[in-house]
Amino acid sequence: MSKVKIVGNASGSGTLTITGPDTSSDRTITLPDATGTLLTEVADDSITLAKMASGTDGNIISYDASGNPVAVATGSAGQVLTSAGAGAPPTMAAGNTPAFAAQLTSYQSIAHDTNTKIQYDSEIFDSDGCYDNSTNYRFTPDVAGKYFVGIRGEAHDITDGTYMKILIYKNGSNTTHGYWHASHTQGVSGYVSGIYDMNGSSDYLEGFLSQHTGSTKNAFGSGTSANYFFAYRLLT
Repeated sequence: MSKVKIVGNASGSGTLTITGPDTSSDRTITLPDATGTLLTEVADDSITLAKMASGTDGNIISYDASGNPVAVATGSAGQVLTSAGAGAPPTMAAGNTPAFAAQLTSYQSIAHDTNTKIQYDSEIFDSDGCYDNSTNYRFTPDVAGKYFVGIRGEAHDITDGTYMKILIYKNGSNTTHGYWHASHTQGVSGYVSGIYDMNGSSDYLEGFLSQHTGSTKNAFGSGTSANYFFAYRLLT
């Protein structure tokens, strides 16, 4: 049979001892302060959600460098939880956005030996409204970072022995390109990609085609993604 023994004083401080059948099972709980408040041990797995303090919608509970619980502030739509390394709670950071994809929906004329900006006029998606599909046909991300960029290009009636070129421009200058040669008169297609550092304000990207056949040809476009342009921010 267990016995309870309280040793204390008028101020409420002291100890409470629960004596078990033998000394190995004795338990002593210290009364912590002069208020007489008694500390009781909470059983494992006994704290329910209803017993937790209210918080802010979307917050996440983590721990700080001292091992104390801390709330990670609610992020914005599209953000992801990112580790801040040992000794710090995680933070919310932008995901793979801004991001977009757009395609050419009608044939576009391309003069011989002329780098021609393709008017990718139909947005497949545009997460943050950073792609202009009606005036300049360029992507100007408003978040600084590294971006993966890709362009697929296709031109029709490329003459046997001639070639087409696909180019990615940054801030009005050719930075990445590739060549595709025709083995006979046909439509020729290709794909180029690259990774670009963007400052999140004035830097912009555009897609160009060039063909070298001696006469004007057409970039194919009918909403079939024959000519499309896309980009998304990398998590680095």
